[in-house]
Amino acid sequence: MKIPYFLLLPFIFLLKGSDFPQFQALDLDKLTGNIHLTLKHGVWKLWEEQPIYQDMTLDLVCERGQCQPQAWGYAPKYNQDVDHLGTVKVLKTDSIWQLNVNLNIQPHPWQTEVQPADYKIKLIPYKGGIIGSYQGKFNQKSLKGSVIGQINPLWPIPVPHYQPLQSQEHPRLVFRSSQLSALREKAKTPQGQAILTQLKKSLQKPPHYQGFVPNGGYQATGHCFFAVLNQDTSSADRGWQLVENSMQKPEDTLLKQSPTVAGIALAYDLCYPFWTETRRQQVTRWLQGQINNLMRGDSPQNGWNSNPGSNWNARAKGAAGLAALAIMDDPSLPPTDLHLSVTSQAMMAQRQIKRYFTTAIGNRGFGTEGDHYTTEPLVLTVFPFLIAYRNAMGQDLITNAKPAWILPHYLSRAIPNEGQLPIATYGRHRRYMERSLFATGLELSSPDLLPAILWLFEQNLGLKGDKNSDINLPHEAVFAFVGYPQKIQPENPEKQYDRVLVDAEKGFYNFRNRWQNSNDIVANIYLKHKPLGGTWSFPDVGSFRIWGLGEQWANAGLSEPDWHNENVVIVPHIRPWKESKLVKFQSRLNGSGIVSLATSPVIIKQKDSVVKMSLLRSFGVDYSKASGSPGLFVIVDQFVGDIRAKPFQDKTWIMQTPGKVTLKKAEKTFLIQSANGATLKGVFLAPESVKMTYQPNELGGQIRASGGDNFFVIMTLQKEKIPDFKIEGFGLNTLVTIGKQTVRYKNNQLIFSQF
Repeated sequence: MKIPYFLLLPFIFLLKGSDFPQFQALDLDKLTGNIHLTLKHGVWKLWEEQPIYQDMTLDLVCERGQCQPQAWGYAPKYNQDVDHLGTVKVLKTDSIWQLNVNLNIQPHPWQTEVQPADYKIKLIPYKGGIIGSYQGKFNQKSLKGSVIGQINPLWPIPVPHYQPLQSQEHPRLVFRSSQLSALREKAKTPQGQAILTQLKKSLQKPPHYQGFVPNGGYQATGHCFFAVLNQDTSSADRGWQLVENSMQKPEDTLLKQSPTVAGIALAYDLCYPFWTETRRQQVTRWLQGQINNLMRGDSPQNGWNSNPGSNWNARAKGAAGLAALAIMDDPSLPPTDLHLSVTSQAMMAQRQIKRYFTTAIGNRGFGTEGDHYTTEPLVLTVFPFLIAYRNAMGQDLITNAKPAWILPHYLSRAIPNEGQLPIATYGRHRRYMERSLFATGLELSSPDLLPAILWLFEQNLGLKGDKNSDINLPHEAVFAFVGYPQKIQPENPEKQYDRVLVDAEKGFYNFRNRWQNSNDIVANIYLKHKPLGGTWSFPDVGSFRIWGLGEQWANAGLSEPDWHNENVVIVPHIRPWKESKLVKFQSRLNGSGIVSLATSPVIIKQKDSVVKMSLLRSFGVDYSKASGSPGLFVIVDQFVGDIRAKPFQDKTWIMQTPGKVTLKKAEKTFLIQSANGATLKGVFLAPESVKMTYQPNELGGQIRASGGDNFFVIMTLQKEKIPDFKIEGFGLNTLVTIGKQTVRYKNNQLIFSQF
């Protein structure tokens, strides 16, 4: 928030000792919610014998100017691995909001010593935010400076009518002990029996304790769930054997160790009533050590990435949070101060998970690191932590927040096919957790969208599908069993959900024609807004996908971070675009839409000049059938700037496809044929002298086109007769008529006549 200088003058006078001017009485209603105060140069440390100052953000929870006593501090440039715990006291709420905040600053995650910091803060509300000044002391230095703040809605929100945990109450993570009777009744229902049957099958698989996803802890979770559901001590004993084996076989990285910790935490919570005190103490002490390791991180030499948006960080903090919630208030824990308590570590994990969603996940569920790196930590540790935090702490991180949009996001992209839920992926490994995501995340769906989620679940995972919920890891079955609602009827998503999904924060646009079967059509494009540093990122700027009529037409290429493996225009002598911004967006209720983007410019210094170039890409989708085709797709690429400069020559348009490709170079067309009879026909309107080639590879092949500076491509998708193209004009000024639809590009805008 940029603050006019004159509004900060009173606070500058205050810092210099001048009389503080009088303001009107505070509107206390504005001082309600999650309040984030950034103190300019609020902490410092020596670097090469010189003091280096960094900003400190204070996080408070307040209602009408009165705050909960707990305060948290975070200074990512000082140390992004540490959250600093402290207290806040409200001194005045008259014309100025005056606070006193004391923090215990932990300089390094591997150090237990803390340094006290004291801040006296004076604030006033301003245009939905807060401005002010502070004076303080830290590390034997007096500090002072400006304060800028934000007021956001409460997150997490209190669970209505929450009943606090009883002493040593277990289970408490997946469900509360008070729910056990209802769960035993659910076990008698057809859906409950189907899920439990699949859980039994998953437990027949041999456990493995090594690899990227060790399953020993999750297998213990499954056995312990049967122990508590059926009051079966033999299941509890089997769970103990798996836990003991898992504890004795630690992994070499936090990424690999996190699933083991998460599984053992869940198993401990479920088997707690059945295990001896000796067993419980053994697990408690082991989990406490694992919490410490996961919360403080590791060396980058071991692959550790502490960036808030990293899947490594999400995996680790989700597991640490689960473990902390499992053992907090355990009588065998040694006494300690508040800063190092297991409860405070659970709250630190909550802050890290919130930070992950804030940075890595868009407002409608798209993940910056791509589909695989986004969904894997969600299934393994993050979804379980969100549910457990609500049960154990009475604080809801899901409702009206980004986690509630994960399943609707993938509902909009998935095309069911023979019991699977594939999507056209972005990011590394070209896959996602598909059915596991829906099984584990049922409890995260908002009530208004849950019937649509259940429609997909029932059709493909439930009684109308393969009847087994496709449980991969045993803990997924436990969450599916508990989360499946018995009193909500599935409804086709079209009754509740838009066919166009827009994640404006990350720049992802998805267009769907319907929800019926494997012949549905889904097309999308990724604009790549504001990419994160320090996390995995593909060169996806402007890359698109087209699936439909039972086939994959424009797909992801090889899983290598190279823009030759995307559906883009490459320029061989420059690096890929870093990001883009939205220029224009239109959509219709039938799922159609037009997106136009402008990439960040590429700037190259030459001997005597500086040249730069950027790209305008428009992506149009028409499901109206006005063209005579169920799917009409248009891509226009217009380069702007010094487009003929030597570094910017030799532009090549690329589309990855697994289908059988036939090129008709004289007609400037390509035809992709599927074994099921569907076809996709494309025609190049620009360049005028287009040169087309097809290069086979292990995933199918690439259609490549070159010969000019701009590209204009129209494609129709159909199973019936291919509609005729009537073409008038040339290049970007071409007017194309297809059936009753006309397409043109005018004044940098893509236009459909029937839209």
